[in-house]
Amino acid sequence: MYVRGNRNDFDRLNITGWTWEDMKQYFLKYEGLEDLDRLPLSSEPYHNTEGLVHVGFFVDPKNDWHGRIIRSYTSLNFPFNEDVNALSQIGVSKSLGYVSGGERVSTATAYLTRKDVKENLKLAKNTYCTGVIIDRNRVAKGVTVKFLGFPLSLKARKEVILSAGTIGTPQILMLSGIGPADHLRDFNIPVRKKLNVGDGMSDHVLPLLFIKVNRDVDQYSALFTLVTQGTAGVEWLTTRKGSLASNGLTDITAFVNTKCYDFNKKRLTNDSAECELPTLQFIHAFIPRTLLVVGRSFISRSLQFTNEVLDQLVETNKKYAFIVLSPVVLQPASRGSVRLASADPLVPPAITPNYLQNDTDVDEMVRAINIVEDLMETPPFKQQKASLLRLNLSGCKGLDGNDYWRCYSRHMTFSVYHAVGTAALGRVLDEKLRVFGIKNLRVADASAVPHLPRGNTAATAIAYGERLADFLLKSR
Repeated sequence: MYVRGNRNDFDRLNITGWTWEDMKQYFLKYEGLEDLDRLPLSSEPYHNTEGLVHVGFFVDPKNDWHGRIIRSYTSLNFPFNEDVNALSQIGVSKSLGYVSGGERVSTATAYLTRKDVKENLKLAKNTYCTGVIIDRNRVAKGVTVKFLGFPLSLKARKEVILSAGTIGTPQILMLSGIGPADHLRDFNIPVRKKLNVGDGMSDHVLPLLFIKVNRDVDQYSALFTLVTQGTAGVEWLTTRKGSLASNGLTDITAFVNTKCYDFNKKRLTNDSAECELPTLQFIHAFIPRTLLVVGRSFISRSLQFTNEVLDQLVETNKKYAFIVLSPVVLQPASRGSVRLASADPLVPPAITPNYLQNDTDVDEMVRAINIVEDLMETPPFKQQKASLLRLNLSGCKGLDGNDYWRCYSRHMTFSVYHAVGTAALGRVLDEKLRVFGIKNLRVADASAVPHLPRGNTAATAIAYGERLADFLLKSR
């Protein structure tokens, strides 16, 4: 999904040069919007059609639930928001995505395929970065790597830029002697600069909710889906169109501040400035009937459900299709960390995410589930006899109401893999993304983002890359 977040996500940093007005140009610089004509005229100032990274709307998946879900939210007074990247995020919307011509667009296809990039950029494959070379004057001189298992030193003419992500970047910094001093000494790593590297990690989390729909309807069975997808596969291969050019129900998203939802009147209110700051994002997916039956081993490996949970889901899926509804906590209070597990660079670091450490995150999930319960009472869901599945969890026996849902959330929560903040701007990096106290060393990835944006993190990560490129060009 192409979601930038809220302007408050930038203004709250209180760092010179990093307000929304400062950052807006970098989002616009890379955006190549293909569907501006499908947005209202008021959206024009918020978009660019000429950037390298193409974005657009997904193809209609031809699933009746696509429209039903939107109507369900609007019946709870969620506005239909034509553009969550414009003036307001609040409401239910069809999200833009990194898609063009029926195919996914990545930063690799957008940037690396350019002729001028191919001529100038050298990529070393099968090469693993093991640290930054820092001299006695605390100047970064290059990096150490292992190439096909052999150690090499690569020298930099000007600067070293780390872009190894929220997990990899802090690991490399700590291996290089930049991080918590006592922790580095535990691994006999000389301390070059004491900084809070690896601290302050936050991540979007969600409890997976399963809504039972379309009992015994063959149109929504795995076999029927397999047959139709075979035809759709031919259509996609020949025309890049059809249902395989969509992402199902997932382009439907809804943003809400749960504290602005009236649970007595069962409707969303929007009567204060705070209500324009979403605390939650709803994401949707569809599982055909019997799919979990035939794909049990794959689901078990990918989601790592316990047998207790998986048995119930598989048994229910024999009769029902599922809408999987995921309420994403956008501003979690819990914080985790990344630390070294070894001085050996090839040993993965120790990640302590601390999901749901703060009870306020669970409170947010329970409010979200209460909204979903209200969704089940709206005409589009009620007419289809849809219902929210209550799993029998051994750790939640004897609980009901919100006590059960609090327990459910602690059993059924997953990471969205949106972690940020482990080498953050203002804590580890200065306003030009330079590592404090180390010359010629910068960071450009999600680890540099101090706080989670209210939305999917890809758009922000790319904007940080564009911002760093601007810094480098101006410093030549």
